[in-house]
Amino acid sequence: MNAAPSERPVVLVLATDAHISADLPDDATARSAEPNEVDEESLRDVDLAVVSDAAGLARVRDGRESLPVVALVDDPAGDVATAPTVDAVSTTTADVAATVRWLLARDGSVRSDPSRPPSRVERLNAGATRLASVRSVEETHRAAIAVADEVFPPHHCLVGVRDGKWIEPIAASAEVPIEDCNRVRVGSGAAGTVAVTGEPVVEPNPNAESPYDTVLTLPVGDDTVFQLVTDDPDGFSEADRRLAGLLASHVEETLDRIRADEALRSERDRLLALFSNVPDPAVAYDYVDGEPVVHRVNDAFEETFGYDAEAVGGESLDDYIVPVEDGAVEEAIDLNERLQRGENVRREVTRKTADGLRHFILHVIPIRLDAENASGYAIYTDVTDRREREATLREQNERLDEFASIVSHDLRNPLGVAQGYVELASDTGDTAHLPKAGEALERMGELVDDLLSLARQGRSVGETERASIAALARDAWASVDTGGAELVVEGDVTLDADPARTRELFENVFRNSVEHGPTDGRAEPGESVELGSAGGRPTTVDDGCAAEGLTVRVGEASPRSDGDGGTGFFVEDDGCGLPEETERVFDTGFTTDEDGTGLGLAISERIAEAHGWEARAVTGESGGARFEFRTS
Repeated sequence: MNAAPSERPVVLVLATDAHISADLPDDATARSAEPNEVDEESLRDVDLAVVSDAAGLARVRDGRESLPVVALVDDPAGDVATAPTVDAVSTTTADVAATVRWLLARDGSVRSDPSRPPSRVERLNAGATRLASVRSVEETHRAAIAVADEVFPPHHCLVGVRDGKWIEPIAASAEVPIEDCNRVRVGSGAAGTVAVTGEPVVEPNPNAESPYDTVLTLPVGDDTVFQLVTDDPDGFSEADRRLAGLLASHVEETLDRIRADEALRSERDRLLALFSNVPDPAVAYDYVDGEPVVHRVNDAFEETFGYDAEAVGGESLDDYIVPVEDGAVEEAIDLNERLQRGENVRREVTRKTADGLRHFILHVIPIRLDAENASGYAIYTDVTDRREREATLREQNERLDEFASIVSHDLRNPLGVAQGYVELASDTGDTAHLPKAGEALERMGELVDDLLSLARQGRSVGETERASIAALARDAWASVDTGGAELVVEGDVTLDADPARTRELFENVFRNSVEHGPTDGRAEPGESVELGSAGGRPTTVDDGCAAEGLTVRVGEASPRSDGDGGTGFFVEDDGCGLPEETERVFDTGFTTDEDGTGLGLAISERIAEAHGWEARAVTGESGGARFEFRTS
């Protein structure tokens, strides 16, 4: 590379044409080199570079990106000319000197002679800088007219835009009133023809009354035309045509940029509107050090999770909404790893909300699929109510199965007995068989009543209130045929409960103790109790029950069956105790009494579960049955 120390501005030419250096301004020091000869050191004292291809541009960009660059190229709309690091464009060597002088003067590297007016190329380059700063299509049209008036002072110009089948005049030089400009049909006239063919046209003015002799029409993209008119009998020079083509290229590039920016803004606004108004909670996130950091949240997120944008913006999303229990943290780590790999994730998750833990379908969309990602969108669709409905439906189906089993088996037996005794009485005329049929029908009535209780209420309660367990127990005891049994209330518990359903709980437990315990002196060995084997076969108790009448105690207790604490209340009798299959005593239809329904204790357990309590059956202190209900 040729180098010489100089105090004058240094212009480096990276082009194969060695004659370019000779065309540079006399007050600049010219150097020439092949692109592969240039390194960062050789660019240190250079004030401006002239490049003719992508290799030269890349060398300048890699060695000193801030260096002003002039692109000397044939195509002013090509990749080299439109590169963001290019400051000005020349299409002929004759224009290079003026372009370089203008650029050096702009950057203060050399001062133009104030007595010399700027050349047309300098004016065009200054106009290109002006066009680069406009932000609307309308402003671009006005700027194009202003630049044209400076570059072509003797001529007048017009900008027309295609609107359907017509080319409508949009802007014109000050000396040409826009209302005097006629629109033309697409495909006719110079403007209409250029709009179709995309090729520039120079022709005499077909309007004989016009003061202008010649019209130069150039395409600007697909929907705009630029016209110059002159009254010079010689028409337009080659320089006029070249500069007009460069101006049209700058205007086209400006319009393309503005339309691209408008499209991006419009797309951004639509996405932002969708993001803000989607009914589900949504988060825009960026990954920082493997953590999803919140960039933006919508109103639904603030309402659901209880955090506004200011609280969580710039923070790790997981720290706020991922619960620490049930393996959610490990799940979130796995989710983050998949998202950073560019996977589109959809799964059901549990998250902390302002109302506690809730279940969501989480759909996460990375900005780029199948590539390492730093950002994306997460949408949370709440499915908690749906899951609860599904659980309720499963319970209802289970109850239906239970009802079908009871109806098909337990109701069929007493019905068959009643039918048998009625037929026997009818055949023999002996009415002594009818009481047996009545007993079978009474058993069917008990079964129907218990089934209705399960079917109507199941595991649900009504409105709760503060209630006394002692008072409810006494009311329930009064409504049950207790025979000679005695109720002893040991203390009281006050809690939130549905009084009617809690009274029903006590009634069923009391009835179980009274109907299957000794109430008239002493239970004989082998006497059956409800708490025994399934299938209606009685379980015998080899050791006798207490000689005295049955006593049922109710009071406050800390459930002691598993030693894990908690509070609640108990019902305990001193009857014959629990069977070996203790774990089945709350099963629907489980009974050892031929006359029992097997539904009483199942109903009591469901009432407890409806309140959020836990029911357990354990052996009492005296060997009888003890039922514990843990309420907290």
